[in-house]
Amino acid sequence: MLSDLNSNRIITESSLPRLESELLLAFLLHKNREFLLTYPEKKISSTIYKKFKQLEEKRLNHWPIAYLLGHKEFYGLDFIVNQQVLTPRPETELIIDQVLELITIKKPDIIIDVGTGSGAIIITLAQKIKPRISFLATDISTSALKIANQNARHHRVDKKIKFYQGNLLTPIIDKLSGRDLLITANLPYLTPKQIKNSPSIQWEPLLALNGGPNGLRYYYELFQQLNKVSYQSLTLLCEIDSTQKLEIKKLAQKYFSGCFLEIKKDLAGKDRLLILKN
Repeated sequence: MLSDLNSNRIITESSLPRLESELLLAFLLHKNREFLLTYPEKKISSTIYKKFKQLEEKRLNHWPIAYLLGHKEFYGLDFIVNQQVLTPRPETELIIDQVLELITIKKPDIIIDVGTGSGAIIITLAQKIKPRISFLATDISTSALKIANQNARHHRVDKKIKFYQGNLLTPIIDKLSGRDLLITANLPYLTPKQIKNSPSIQWEPLLALNGGPNGLRYYYELFQQLNKVSYQSLTLLCEIDSTQKLEIKKLAQKYFSGCFLEIKKDLAGKDRLLILKN
């Protein structure tokens, strides 16, 4: 009976894991999970229940829960997300850790995030780094840049970061000559086969996932662009799939002869991040 609905019954009878059902119901009630734990007998209206069932169905069809909630935590910060941007992953936090470590050794003139998406990387860095450094970010998607700008305003770093629309470094290439560059790049690196075999990502933007036949199409383009820049120094961090370790090292050595290369593992022990210094 709908008249007998309370929060505990809805959560208990849901086909979702308890944590997910709690998050979705709390979202619809504009409360946190602790509220549901404190008031398990909270009466739930039929309107809220119907909305919950709609979200439940989407989640059972592999929608990322971040899209249903409209936000995702990354490095302790909360980011607005929707279907126009990739949901920030925990493994990408490795980029932040490494940048914060690297700038204690050498401070760049500019930090650039290529393919910024929701802006999670560049916004987190702008929050964490206090020295006067220019922060730039690019993305080919105007829809993604709208979300990134919203997130920058939300975290009050919109005055520190300049966002540019365009492919990789194209809109800012003329700003890089003679500079000490630090570039982060979490570009699409999955192959079409990987995407097809991963139902959990079917609702995320294909533009942010598909890296071509070997997954490295955009890194190839990025390396080509950088090869034409007369920079003073370059530190480049590229997130990759663990299977691409050898191939991306060969590609980097082709375009950056004599560079320092290192592959960092994520918390799961998988090769995840190429660090290049030139």
